[in-house]
Amino acid sequence: MRYAAAITTLPFVLWSTSALATPATPEGAAALIAMFQTYLGATDGVVAVVAQDEAYDVALDFAPLIAQMPDQDAEATISPIEFSLADNGDGTWEMTQDQDFAIILKVPGEMDMTMTMAKWAGTGTFDTALQAFVTSTSEVTDLSLNQTITDPAGGESVVAYTIDAISYTSAAVAGALGGVDSKSNYVVTGLAEDFNMPGMGEGGAPMEIKLTAEGYTADAAVVGLRPDALYKLLAFFVANPSEAALTANEADLKTIIGDGLPLFESILSTGSVTAISVESPVGEFGLASMGIVVEANGVVADGKFREGITMSGLTMPEGLVPAWAVPLVPESLALDFTLSRFDVAAPVALFLETLGAASASADTAERDAKMLAAFLPEGVVDITISPGSIVGADYKLTYQAMMTAGMDGAPPTGTASVTATGLDTIQAALAAAPPEMGGQIAPVLGMAQGMAKPGADGALVWDLEMTPAGGMLVNGVDLMGGAP
Repeated sequence: MRYAAAITTLPFVLWSTSALATPATPEGAAALIAMFQTYLGATDGVVAVVAQDEAYDVALDFAPLIAQMPDQDAEATISPIEFSLADNGDGTWEMTQDQDFAIILKVPGEMDMTMTMAKWAGTGTFDTALQAFVTSTSEVTDLSLNQTITDPAGGESVVAYTIDAISYTSAAVAGALGGVDSKSNYVVTGLAEDFNMPGMGEGGAPMEIKLTAEGYTADAAVVGLRPDALYKLLAFFVANPSEAALTANEADLKTIIGDGLPLFESILSTGSVTAISVESPVGEFGLASMGIVVEANGVVADGKFREGITMSGLTMPEGLVPAWAVPLVPESLALDFTLSRFDVAAPVALFLETLGAASASADTAERDAKMLAAFLPEGVVDITISPGSIVGADYKLTYQAMMTAGMDGAPPTGTASVTATGLDTIQAALAAAPPEMGGQIAPVLGMAQGMAKPGADGALVWDLEMTPAGGMLVNGVDLMGGAP
């Protein structure tokens, strides 16, 4: 039997076999060991399961796998992962965990890293039909990470990172589009990071930067995740650890990936970091808050990637900004852009065609050209900048744009709109600036004001258009001097 066909029915089937009925039994423990070994391999000592009354104590110890690493100079120590499993008798399992945890990695002359958690605890209900945790909670306290990177030419860089606490909750249901839909929430408190870096250039003084934040919160939503595909991929790479084995079983890998597409339909994460402080050699910077949004589609024809950032309450070291420029320092910023009009499914399908086939050895340049054409079926990508702003104490700049760019060297095309209020504040600041600075910017600002059209409440507006001929229109006037 081909390996891919065998594992089509294997992932987590053992979770729901009659051998795993309550109470816990030696036979159930053996079945659990076989299931975990599907994903972690059968090396002695890696998986241990012991039946205890109505639950199974599970320990996953990676030390035997680490001992097989080819680089004998490297050292790695990872705490065993320990948890218990209890069969609810209805196709669901209860998981509980409460332990400390540590990872130590050392590569002599290159890297030394230690990560510890004083507490790593959690609970969850795993649904064997859904192949996911329908509910779960996790808690980490006193996490620390210390890392030293050694560069023979540049010296040592040291990073010390600590987090007071992390909490995580999640819930999942069967997806309307297939797979699993899930929502999760993260809360992180007490973040601190200390960077110590070598000085710049010969004889440069070492530099230290300290970053702290009150907390970080985030919500994430995943639509249509295919966990079975991820399990099968893990099992495949465990069963085929060598390059030769991977090459020999490329056709099986093709089946696993193809059956698992689109891996997920979409993902959206929104988060916020509060009370950020950065101590640097030139003084202390601060932000009251910073928001982050990331959104993406899976391996689908309707490609999409979005990222947004907002910042508010910016403070800077006293005396760093000259007095004349203080009114120009922004207090808040918002930027949100989206890439679309590309196809992820087509190039992946093209890649899968080459797995296990003679076409895999085709000309690289020709193959790359086909992949690019599949990725951009219309030869272009759209870039959308959602309404954003830069706001100062007495001025405000808002903007939005829509552009289309190709890979053929043709000029990008599109439109944008910029609105400004409070330009008199900027003009006054430039008038007070040294001539070598204000004298260069003021004429440009004056020309821009002359091309603006009036907007609401005294605002100035610039409607921009990039033409196929390479022109730039500002409120209908071509700055390049050509025809629109």
